[in-house]
Amino acid sequence: MDFGSSFLYNEFMKTKQTIIIFKGIYDTLDLFGEQLQMAFSSMGCESFIYDAREQEKSKAALLTMLSDKKRKAAVVTFNNMGYNLEQDGMNVWEHYGVPYIDILMDHPFHFERPLKEMPSTAIVLCTDRNHVKYIRRYYKNILRTDFLPHAGVELGRKHKPLKERNIDVLYAGALPIYTVAKMIPSLDEMYGLDLRDMMQEVLRDLILHPDKTTEQAIEEYVQVSRYAENELSEEELRRVIVHMRFLDSYATSFFREQVVRSLVENGIKVTAYGVGWDQCEWSNNPYLHYGGKVLAPEILPLMNDAKVVLNTMTWFKAGAHDRIFNGMLAGAAVVTDDSTYLRHECTDGKELVMFKRSEITGMPDRVCDLFGHMEQMQEMADKGLAFARANHTWKNRAEYIAECFL
Repeated sequence: MDFGSSFLYNEFMKTKQTIIIFKGIYDTLDLFGEQLQMAFSSMGCESFIYDAREQEKSKAALLTMLSDKKRKAAVVTFNNMGYNLEQDGMNVWEHYGVPYIDILMDHPFHFERPLKEMPSTAIVLCTDRNHVKYIRRYYKNILRTDFLPHAGVELGRKHKPLKERNIDVLYAGALPIYTVAKMIPSLDEMYGLDLRDMMQEVLRDLILHPDKTTEQAIEEYVQVSRYAENELSEEELRRVIVHMRFLDSYATSFFREQVVRSLVENGIKVTAYGVGWDQCEWSNNPYLHYGGKVLAPEILPLMNDAKVVLNTMTWFKAGAHDRIFNGMLAGAAVVTDDSTYLRHECTDGKELVMFKRSEITGMPDRVCDLFGHMEQMQEMADKGLAFARANHTWKNRAEYIAECFL
């Protein structure tokens, strides 16, 4: 959208907006918040930063600001930060009529309590269209929800040519199985369902049919299970899905490991960052370099020194991941598993390389082909950079939020 000539944008600019942004909890979300702050600032908005590390000071300043009736404010935050902020037993956002715009970077089933207790002013934005459907189905208290894709961050405006970069393939992301395994809930019977059998069958289903969502596989199991005495209500089904949501991370981890392993076992050098890559049975492969765990801002310089940025989704089927757009904005060639959203947005082989999760065995050949044709790979990286700059920055997302919700 061209905001320079937009009537809505001009009307938006007439009213001075204060955008409330939370920080101080997760480094990744702080990075996104800083990008949004800069984007809204470039659009003429003021910013109020609520630092969770200084709760009392931040809250006092916030309430003083909100008490100014001449000021128009809105919250733009991630993963429910500050949703339940109270003053004298009342939700602050409801009391002052402040729009609470909540961008979920993960699946909604990870946020059961916050979503059930959202303020009436909440607008929940999801990074996958299936997540929008999930909220509309199970959280009738949330009146407004929409799709907002992930976005990327560009570090500087000048990028080294691929042939001058030191990292062949970069994977920045943990293997969830090594952390989630410690958080598996009780697998006793639930609503007449054998949860241990469900765990095995749903995981098998997701591995054999990797385009299914986890909630879809769980619901299908429930529908045909011989253990269920009665048909489950919507509320009961939601509780089962939330209880078994760890299966989502197991499936993600399985395919993530298979993708990286397939590359290194075919002689392609991969540099991996994040928890778990040193614990695989094949971690001693000489083509795998493990860099340990690093903070989100430290990943961007690494991407700027990578020829290929490799991505696998966190089991998103109708969305994207910030690794894709960060990689493009680093001037790297991006290789990722696909989604219905990406197939609509991009052309395989033009701005990036996409592969299907059911066709991992052919992916190493495609990566080898990239390295065998450096000029074409550079051309694809350049097109990806231009594409992401035009469509997938946090400024793009801020403009959409301003147009639709402020």
